[in-house]
Amino acid sequence: MAGDQIPQPPAGGGAGQGWVAISYLIAGIAVWGFIGWLVDRWFDLGGVPIGIGAVVGAAGGIYLVIRRLGV
Repeated sequence: MAGDQIPQPPAGGGAGQGWVAISYLIAGIAVWGFIGWLVDRWFDLGGVPIGIGAVVGAAGGIYLVIRRLGV
């Protein structure tokens, strides 16, 4: 089936894969950190949601790197 295919690493060698991995990690931390910042602004929780968002973003970025690059 089409949904059961294994994702292929991007062409371009190790440098391309490295940039993809770094991009996923930075984007995950930035997006989820921003969401945590919004939650903190709405509920005034003392910055805790920002840290939680950054950790969740890093974990999501690592998951995507493993899923996409098969590392």
